[in-house]
Amino acid sequence: MELSTRVKHALDSLESPDLESRVRAVEDLAACSSVIVERVVASFETDEEARFLIFERLGRFGSLAVDPMERVYRETDNESVRLMSASALIYMGSAVGVPSLLGVIAAGNPNLCMAATSLSSAGVAEAAEPIENALLECDISDAKTLECLVSSLRRLKHSMPESVRLRLSEIEPKWLRDSLLDWV
Repeated sequence: MELSTRVKHALDSLESPDLESRVRAVEDLAACSSVIVERVVASFETDEEARFLIFERLGRFGSLAVDPMERVYRETDNESVRLMSASALIYMGSAVGVPSLLGVIAAGNPNLCMAATSLSSAGVAEAAEPIENALLECDISDAKTLECLVSSLRRLKHSMPESVRLRLSEIEPKWLRDSLLDWV
């Protein structure tokens, strides 16, 4: 039976006066949900154009998406897909991709801010030192990266080391410097 037909039949059965039919409908809907999630994850993996939009919404599937995304994370040869799946997984409570995210926290890495934001939002304390190192090494004129990294340290409630504070004190204009150092 086609998936849409299965879903419609199960939804109709939820309205049945028969208790057994209603319970079976819930089981059928759960099975359909798993198939739907598998299809969404497959689209995430293969549809480059929609990947980020799917990534932003994966959490809506909750724990149903964790196993398929962990499979994608482990099996993909595409580094971008691996890092995005690691980021999605950490938001869903799976630490499987933490080592990959920690590995890209380095000045100049195009995925630096995504990794720092994901790890700090999840409270991964091991990210603090690599974030500090990136702050010491990144281009001091790259305000977007500096703001991302400082915000990540703030989320981790990590005190800023003196070496980083001194580096940031060199930033011009003053308003940017002050905004980055206001919590030290």
